[in-house]
This record gives sequence, structure tokens and C-alpha cells, in this order.
Amino acid sequence: MNDRPPLLLKRRNFIILLLIGLADVALGGRLVIIQAVQGPHLKSLADNIHFRSVPLAPFRGNIVDRRGRLLAGSHHAFSAYAIPLQARPQLSREAALLSRLLGMPETRIFARLGRRQGFVWIKRRLTGQEVGAIRGHKGSLPGVYLVAETARYYPEGSLAAPVLGFTGIDNQGLAGLELVYNRYLAGRGGSIQEEYDATGQVVHFARQRVVEPQPGDTLELSLDEKIQWMSELACEQTMMATSAKSVSIVVMHPQTGGILAMAQRPTFDPNQFRDYPPSHYRALAVTDAVPPGSIFKPVTLAAALAEGTTGTSSRFFCPGFMSVLGRRVNCWRPEGHGHESLADVVKNSCNVGFMKLGLALGVERFYRYLETFGLTRRTGIDLPGEALGIFPPAARVTLLDLAVMAFGQTLTVTPIGLLTAVSAIANGGSLMKPHVGRRVLSPAGEGVRRLEPQPIRQVIAAPVAELVQRMMQRVVSSGTGKLARVPGYGVAGKTGTSQKVVDGRIAQGTYIASFVGFAPVPNPQVAMLVSVDEPQGAYYGGQVAAPVFGRLMRDILRYLGIGPTEPAAPPGPGEPVMVPNLVNLNPAQALQDAEAFGFPVQFKGQGDVVVEQSIEYGGWRPAGTVLTLRLGRRSRVYLDWVSVPRFVGLTGQQAVSLAATLGINVRLIGNPRRRVNRQALSTGTEVRSGTPVTVWTGA
Repeated sequence: MNDRPPLLLKRRNFIILLLIGLADVALGGRLVIIQAVQGPHLKSLADNIHFRSVPLAPFRGNIVDRRGRLLAGSHHAFSAYAIPLQARPQLSREAALLSRLLGMPETRIFARLGRRQGFVWIKRRLTGQEVGAIRGHKGSLPGVYLVAETARYYPEGSLAAPVLGFTGIDNQGLAGLELVYNRYLAGRGGSIQEEYDATGQVVHFARQRVVEPQPGDTLELSLDEKIQWMSELACEQTMMATSAKSVSIVVMHPQTGGILAMAQRPTFDPNQFRDYPPSHYRALAVTDAVPPGSIFKPVTLAAALAEGTTGTSSRFFCPGFMSVLGRRVNCWRPEGHGHESLADVVKNSCNVGFMKLGLALGVERFYRYLETFGLTRRTGIDLPGEALGIFPPAARVTLLDLAVMAFGQTLTVTPIGLLTAVSAIANGGSLMKPHVGRRVLSPAGEGVRRLEPQPIRQVIAAPVAELVQRMMQRVVSSGTGKLARVPGYGVAGKTGTSQKVVDGRIAQGTYIASFVGFAPVPNPQVAMLVSVDEPQGAYYGGQVAAPVFGRLMRDILRYLGIGPTEPAAPPGPGEPVMVPNLVNLNPAQALQDAEAFGFPVQFKGQGDVVVEQSIEYGGWRPAGTVLTLRLGRRSRVYLDWVSVPRFVGLTGQQAVSLAATLGINVRLIGNPRRRVNRQALSTGTEVRSGTPVTVWTGA
């Protein structure tokens, strides 16, 4: 008998063993891949399953002015979070307690604690009282914890608020520079990771991992905090004095395009931005395109001189109007300016003369210079929401359209766009890209990115720019912009008064008063545009905006240490002169300014500052008229808070005098010689200095 297995069985055993061997090899190979190749990744996945992550917010980078002064920073703030699995056993009781401690709806807290998540926020940015309350009830709040975060703060309150912008609850930029430069400022978040078991409880003596957050970079601006404060104060005072809808001031360094200040009213406090309407968040000089009026005329003048269609020897005649295509277009002066040179046309802001300049240029060349000066495109300034000016399509422009556009109507531009164009005239013809950011610095103070300056193109030759400067200088020295004079400095400028367009039609009785200019001439270092929207009462740019420009320009030049460039030459006796604004100056400054405008002064009372002048600024008086200046102890600073005094019992005249001393504006109804029997705001009410208070006197 043969005991050897048959060949078929041997083959079958061999195949089975071979398959088992191949399976062992495959299994071994898979184990090698899992252990050696995929091991770190799989370990990370496993850790993520039983590690809970609590986010650590990075410190957002600071925003500082050109001299390193802090404009936006970050500080620690506590927030409350919960681990729902740990809180679920006492869900209702914890929700009720947290609702009482944090002042939140119980239903909202109940819903958050009931989520099937490893981590939920309960409330962010707790107050000190709320932090103390949670710590005091820690034993009654299992699964509820506190974590230190970072919160944004703005130490100067509303200073440059529309420019700086603000951040959201997660410290992300939502507006202004905070939004534009968020990728530099934000930093990189970290986390605290704790190991927990299947029931959601922390594993004692287990590992804890900390991923350190990386702070953001510092953004240095071209803004100067001091110049910004000066501009903010000027806006506030102008708003109070004119009851305007809005006031906007932009200050630029014409050589680099750097914005030294951008202020406006109304504004907001970024520390409590939710308390203000969203319309206050916009930087008006960037987001609003408006009819420029006569402050556009330097562009027309520069184009005409550059093209050779006019010259210093050109002569004009203004009868008070000009007929174009059968339509009569009036000059702002109905009786006309008569025979004029080109310099006179500019000094007098003669619409007829500028219509002739525009018509001589023609549509094609006029539009070419609009584009060359950058007015048909956005400037590219590093602020969000920049508007685009509106111009009629060149193919459809008639000679009538061209004539009116030449003096700044039927077109719109943004204030930042026009100031950029005028700055090109100031710096010798080079168009610079405007910017607010200056450079980005690492947390260690090392340079990351430099943001200035950026020349765009040469728009006009230097000799043409110098000629336009000299003609604009006459506007201030002897033309419509006399109130923009700065004693001892050469100032070039242009007044503007434009009618607003509402729903496609000119709105009668609503104006924008403006002034654009630069100083000192020659070699201007500061360019500025002042815009007052819908002033009540006087509305001409020379009356409303020019004095604001002159006062602010004087303060800026002194702050920058730029010495006088020319002797102060007062007007001759009897010559009609506009009265300057001397309120808030010390006696020496007031005396200097008054003499420069041709007015002798006499002081009344005692104090270190002028609180009242006998003739309000903006009025015309013969040079030599004596101004009486009343002195006081305290300047009328409109950004200060003051308490409303008791006016009742005083005569109307005494109430007005007391209000002027405190910096409150009184609206007196009744006979000023009789006693006040009622006042609109009660005694002791805290108001911004400059707030109008109505008082009534007895019959």
C-alpha cells in the first residue's frame, strides 16, 4: 500500500502555503507602512480625537503714527467657554445661573450648553464684574471655564477713527486700515490642548500641549498724531460754527503722497463702534465723490498752460456771463470782472475766463489731462471703499458741457483724488500715489515692507507747475482766498463753492464750501483740502473754508518747525479786508495775526486766551478798524466736556458771556436785557464744548 499523498494534494497544499505566505508578506508590509510611514499622521489623528483644543488669540499688531505714537493696540480680556459634555448633567441649573451672572437670555445659554461639541463659547470680552462673578461660583459651574484673550483698543478714542477702522469679536479687521492690512496685523492663533476620555472628562496627569500664538506686525502710518488732533479740532469747531452736514479735512505731504491727517465730522469712537450708524464709518474724503466747484480750476489752468493754448500775456473779458450753444452761463459775479489778464482770471476765480480756457483746450485734450492727473481713475489709496468720480462720456460731451466742466461743475471727484492732483502741482508736476500706511515692522522691530513713496507719472513740466503756483498765490494774497493767509508764509490756494446735485438735479440752496492749497511757496511741504458740506448761513468757500485752512495751516507749519518764508505785509489803511478768526489764540498770536490782516486790537478782561472778538470773522471791514478782544482763562476747545451752568436768573447778555467763557454756544430767544427764565438743558448736564443750548428770557 502506498502512503504517499497524491500529486494533486501536494499541489493544493503548496498553493495554500503560498497564499498564506503572500498574505503574511502583505500584512507585514502593511504593518511597516502603518508603523514607519503613516505612523506620525495616524498618531496625530488619534491625538486629535482625544485632545480638546482651546484657542489662544494672538496679540494683534499695533498701529502707530509716523513718530511711533500708539493709535491702536491690544490688551488682555477674559472670555467664558464651556465643555458641553461636562456641563450636561446640570444643564438647566447652570444655564439659569449663567443667565443671571452674565445678563444673557437663559434659552441662549441652554442651547449652547446642549450642543454636541467639544468646545463652545458662552460670552466673549467679559467685564471685570462678570469675571469675578464666574470665579466666585466656579464650584457651581462644572464645565465652564475662563480663558484670557486679546481685545483691540484705541487709546485716543475717535481720533482718525474712519481711517483706522475697527475689528470684530475675533480681532479680525472689519473697516479702515484694520481691514486693508489685516494680513499683517492679525498674527497667527495658538491653542491649549488637553487630553480627555470618552466621557469628556479631563484625564488627570495627562499630557497638555500649548501652541504659542504669534503676534502680528506693527503698522506705521504716515499720519502725524499732533496734526491729526489739530485737524480734528478744526473739524469740530467748523461743524459747530456752520451747523454743516459734514466737514472733512485732508492734509498731505505733496512730495511723497503721505497723508499727514484725515479728519471729519461726523465721526465715531471705534472702541464702541456699534453705538454709531454705519454711515459714520466711512472716510468721506475717500468714499464720496462730490462736485468740486472752483477748486478744480487749477487742473484746467495747468492743462491750458501745458498745452500752450494760453499764456501769461493772454487777455480776457468777462461781462458776467458767456453764451455757449445758445445757452447763457453766468459768472459767479453777475456784473462781471471786465478786462482781465490770465493771473486776474485765476485770482478772481472768473468762470467766464475758465470757460474760455476749457473751450480752447477742446474735449480731447481736456479729457487727456483729466486722465493724466488721475481724476478718471481711483487713486489706489490704501483705504477701503474708494469712490470713482463721474464724468460724461467724452464722445457725448458738448461744448456747453466742456465749458461748465472747466470751472468744476457737471462732474464729480473725490477730495482725495483732487488733493492728489493739486499736490502734483505743488511738488513740481509729479503725480504721487496717496497712502496712509508707511511701513510694516515685525514684532522685533525689523522692517517687513516699506510702503512709500510711489510716483505714478510726470503730469506737467516743472516750469508750468511753478507758474500755476504763483497764480494760486495771488488768490490768497489779494483774491477770493484772503482769509487763508498765513502771516509770514507764501500760501497758494483756490476757493470753491459748488452746488450739490440731488437725484440728477441741482439742489437749490445747498452748497459745498471748499478750499484747496499748499504752503510754503516755494518748496511746499503741506497740501490741504477743506470741505464743508451744506453750511448754514454763509456758504462761499472764501468765507467758510478758507479761514479753517489758514488757521490750521499756520498751526501745522509752526508744529513742523518751518520758519517764515516772507515778510508779513499788512494791507493799506482803509482797504477792505476780511476779519480773521482770533478766538482761542493767546494775546501775542492774536496781535500778530490781527496786525498781519491790518487790524489794530484792544484787549478787554484778563486771561491767557482770546474768548471773544467784537467783529465775527468772515466779515469785511476797512483795514485799520479796531477789534476788541475779550480775554479769558480757558480756551474754547470743542472736544472737551463741560457742565451746563445755571443760566436761569442771569440776563440774556450775562448768559451769552458766561457761555462764551465755558465754550458753550447759547441760542438766545427773547430780549437780551431781560433775565433768563428757562433753559433747554438742565444745570449740571455734561455736554461737548460747543454744544448749542437754547435759553429763553422773560417778556
